[in-house]
Amino acid sequence: MRIRKLPIRLGQNAEKEVALRLKAGDEQAFEEIFYRYYKHLYAIGIKFLKNPDLAEDAVQDIFLKLWAHREALNETYAIKSFLSISMKNHVLNVIRDHHETIWEYLSCEVEEKLGHDTTSDAFQLQEYRAILEKGIQELTPQRANVFRLRVFNGMTNEEVARHLAVSINTVKVQFSQATKFLKDYLSKHADLEGILPILFYLLLP
Repeated sequence: MRIRKLPIRLGQNAEKEVALRLKAGDEQAFEEIFYRYYKHLYAIGIKFLKNPDLAEDAVQDIFLKLWAHREALNETYAIKSFLSISMKNHVLNVIRDHHETIWEYLSCEVEEKLGHDTTSDAFQLQEYRAILEKGIQELTPQRANVFRLRVFNGMTNEEVARHLAVSINTVKVQFSQATKFLKDYLSKHADLEGILPILFYLLLP
């Protein structure tokens, strides 16, 4: 089905009309929404996931869910806002489930930017990574353990709680306090262009 070249911005009445058509099962309305907001959702995905394949999959998942649950759509809500919130919530789950893949992609990206063919650049990259490790060592033992298990091992709060024999609430509090401390630590010790955003990304709750 050919998608008409429509303006990206819609008036309130026009957006409500498209939402009502979507709720009624109109495939053309779905394609119009896809055409308007695909790039916007992909931008959110790539911002947080850093991996094009994961970002693409996340966008597809959001639109599949939109179609599958179209009858429950509230036409009084702005479609763009609804999709944006859905996407941001979805990428948090993707980060949790694919942490190792994302971190591997980021590491390769950093090495490429720094240039991994020279000894000096390799040493520089190791130095950046050591900054984060030094910050972790300044945490209390329990906070450090919780942070390592959540971030480097990719465990859920529930899995960490069982592993350390503590409550889930304790895990949440310790992880939150650890990330706040490390973000502040990195801002003081790692304000190097290009590396700080990546280290901050690692600390996303």
